[in-house]
Amino acid sequence: MDGSTGQVVIAAIGVAGTLAAALVSQLLSRRAERDRRREEDRSRWLADRQRLYSRFLAQALSLERDLWSACSMLDQDARDRRIPGYTSILLTPEEGVDGVLDALTRTILVEATERGFHDLDKLELVAAEITIIGASGEAAAARNVLDALWDVVGMLEGYARFTDAADGVEACRAARDQFARAARVGLRVDGEFLPHDRHPDMAKTLTRADRCSSGYQKVGPRGLRPR
Repeated sequence: MDGSTGQVVIAAIGVAGTLAAALVSQLLSRRAERDRRREEDRSRWLADRQRLYSRFLAQALSLERDLWSACSMLDQDARDRRIPGYTSILLTPEEGVDGVLDALTRTILVEATERGFHDLDKLELVAAEITIIGASGEAAAARNVLDALWDVVGMLEGYARFTDAADGVEACRAARDQFARAARVGLRVDGEFLPHDRHPDMAKTLTRADRCSSGYQKVGPRGLRPR
């Protein structure tokens, strides 16, 4: 191989090396761009889920508190049929049911029941979004929250005993806390879980008596307050 041929070969090798380096650089750049976009999509996706889960928790808590307030209007009397002659408080006459349900209590419970149905319909839409974009554990936990809230609204409609309805509200709280835990896992949140609301477990101690050992007193149609 003469000198000119060697120069051509060396030049060709140099050109090939340059092209190979450019190709490798381009491939690495594309991979880095894909990784960046993937991370941006993931961050945006997590942010969307976080907002959705927060909205679900806030609406569930608001409804839970409204239901708890309405439950204070239920009595603790033992009857074979809670509303003799009726299966739903919505079907009772406006003047109430003699000896069982006065007109004011009926009005409060009817309004609370109808409002509960309305609020649950809106919460169902949020839960449907969770079913679509959330993990299976989060979707199942959201469904449990809805089921527990529906149970309490059904108890109001059926004029259940106070302690039964109060236990139902406590079940709502437990389901809500479980959803929050599942959401934290799905969003990869570190640290100990702390419920964002606090209220005493009154289901075991509170009755419709004017004073009760739980430290709460009945204050008429507005429900309960710390004494």
